[in-house]
Amino acid sequence: MKVYTVHEPPEGDGDSADRILFVKEGFCWPALFVPMLWLLWHRMWWVLLGWLAISTGLAVLGELVEEVAFIVGVASLLFSFWFALEANVLRRWSLGRKGWRMLGIAAGRDREEAEQSFFRRYLALKVARAPSRSAAPHLPPVPRPAASTTDRPVIGLFPQPE
Repeated sequence: MKVYTVHEPPEGDGDSADRILFVKEGFCWPALFVPMLWLLWHRMWWVLLGWLAISTGLAVLGELVEEVAFIVGVASLLFSFWFALEANVLRRWSLGRKGWRMLGIAAGRDREEAEQSFFRRYLALKVARAPSRSAAPHLPPVPRPAASTTDRPVIGLFPQPE
């Protein structure tokens, strides 16, 4: 069973139901094998800068200090696996920074089944929340009482006129 988080674009982006995004939970294989392309594809600019800084730092450290080259290689490999584990979490973080709102969670054997189960619930909830035509008529607002003509301050909760 695969689990996805469901995200809605920021307000004012047209019909948001067409642009709802499903982000898978768990390990991301493309982020392991082609992390830079994966980050560019998803337009995760801040995460890309962080990834470049760490990767470049590890590469420079491995070249400058040959005594720790093996340790830096292991650290680089561990960083790649850690990044693939956290890639979708970072994607959700990037979406949140761009104003996307998380709608919920969907699960299914594959993405198509998760989408179907989510949209069944989503559309049922939208229909239930829609205002009915038999609702009470809209009443005009109640007018505010006229201001007091006395200049004396009012003391107490229920002042009596004198």
